[in-house]
Amino acid sequence: MAGGRPWGIPRDPPERAPHEVPALNNPTETAHDPRLDVVPDIHGHAKGEHKPYAEERPIPYTARMLFLWFFHACRRSSPRFLMVADHMNYLTFEDPAAVNLVRRALKLAHAGDLYGAAETAGVELGHAAVVSEGLRKGMRYSIGAEVDNDPRSRPDAQNIVDAMRPDAMIRSVHFLTIDHPEHGAGWSWPFDNSEFAHLYDVVGVQKTWELYMATLLEAIQKLPGNIVGHFHVPAKFGHWPDDATLERYEDQLIEACVARGFAIEINTRYLYRFFAEHELNRKKFRSASLRLMKKAKAKGVGIAVGSDAHSPKDQGNGFADVLELLDRAGINEITFPINGRMARVALRATEEILKAQAAPPPPLVGSSVAGFSRAELASRNGGVVPQGVEPERVPGRKRSKADTARATVNRKAVADAAGRAAGRAAGRAAKTTTPKTAAPKAPAAKPAAKIAAKPAAKTATKLVAAKKTLVPAKKASAPKKAAIVTKKAAIVAKKAMVPAKKAAKPAKKAAPVVKKVAKPVKKAAPAKKAAAKNKKLAAKPKAPARGAKKPAPKRSAPVKHAPAKKSAKTPAKKKSGNARR
Repeated sequence: MAGGRPWGIPRDPPERAPHEVPALNNPTETAHDPRLDVVPDIHGHAKGEHKPYAEERPIPYTARMLFLWFFHACRRSSPRFLMVADHMNYLTFEDPAAVNLVRRALKLAHAGDLYGAAETAGVELGHAAVVSEGLRKGMRYSIGAEVDNDPRSRPDAQNIVDAMRPDAMIRSVHFLTIDHPEHGAGWSWPFDNSEFAHLYDVVGVQKTWELYMATLLEAIQKLPGNIVGHFHVPAKFGHWPDDATLERYEDQLIEACVARGFAIEINTRYLYRFFAEHELNRKKFRSASLRLMKKAKAKGVGIAVGSDAHSPKDQGNGFADVLELLDRAGINEITFPINGRMARVALRATEEILKAQAAPPPPLVGSSVAGFSRAELASRNGGVVPQGVEPERVPGRKRSKADTARATVNRKAVADAAGRAAGRAAGRAAKTTTPKTAAPKAPAAKPAAKIAAKPAAKTATKLVAAKKTLVPAKKASAPKKAAIVTKKAAIVAKKAMVPAKKAAKPAKKAAPVVKKVAKPVKKAAPAKKAAAKNKKLAAKPKAPARGAKKPAPKRSAPVKHAPAKKSAKTPAKKKSGNARR
């Protein structure tokens, strides 16, 4: 640690003019407004400054590039909320992999794994330590994209944006289709590029704004997006329409944003860069932005703030002027995309916010509970789901297959939890019952069934008639079924939470079933007598029937084997003959 900073990295002085407010101790002095650090910056270009129009080429993201972009904000501890949103024409196929990698590195840094974060992002250990410290202090970073109508973009650029899973998309317009005096009709004019600013004299200011509004409104209504970027871009070089026309365009923008749920960006690059030396344009921009903020607040449209920085030194630049406009417009909550949703960041703690945070949670029983699944409700209520309690659903949203599967799993979990709770309650109640009321154990009939089955199994291999005697033995397995029935009855009793005395009644009724079924087992013993009688009958010779022919006598064994004896004697005679000779 050096100078209170980890790994010897010093804190840089502020690189932008802070918002000056009167100090508490000395009114003549000024102090830094802490709300400046809280204003989210939703518009930054990590791929750097733009080159001349003819030299612009797609630039791939790297995890190191993105990580260092956030590192500079952590080193200054401002802005606390920052999003990268590069231009669509700069996107490449490598960008989704780099974005996924840097998100993993940020998670590792947030968890305190400095070595893992540094290795994943390809940065030094000190860089990972600074980012880790910032994340633990509450700084948050998002990755989005600025999508526009640049004709140089890849045909599949939107697929690349979707693969990046951006937290938000800034919808903007940088090209207008005009009749060029040399290139002819249908030419794409980069009207905000200084290389082509002379065409304003050809097209005209009013026509330029008319084409711009038609293109922008069509993009908002038909194309995906979350935030409208730099609405006043046609006035970049001081080309403003008359006040009545501008207010009419502002109303059209507000209505389109209300219909599609877009937020509106107040771009501060016009204050610290484009209009830095033109006080008249600067004043015009401030008044137009203030009027737009008030209209957006009246209609419930979110306001976002972006520095449009192309270098880390411009992150959060010009926010002092915007903070003053926000105070004059009475806006306290700023839109910031994070984790794929449009969140609101409060600049100061008001009574409404404090009351909302201090409000008690809604009751669990008898009302709709938001944010709790049925399994969680069951765990909070001793394994029983309160009647009439259901999680809140988003109005107008269809239930997806994933939600249905999740609800099924929750119902099964609740049923299991309720069964276990009922079983524990019934078990505790059963311990207090007397031996008279306790139900007899059904498995006691199992040995009788086994004993009766053994003789029947032996007689089955000797005589077919003995198989019939096995039927009672097979029926002797009924006690097992009776035991299963008693178990099911006990489970049903447990779920119904009936007392142990009531649960004993179905067990008593099941006991006689065991005795009645066990009686046929005793009849299996005469199987031996039947087998003995059958043996005696088989041993006695049966008398031939009248008129039947007598069976032919069987030939004796010597007759069958006579040729074999002759062949055995023949060699002996030959030997004797040879001996005589």
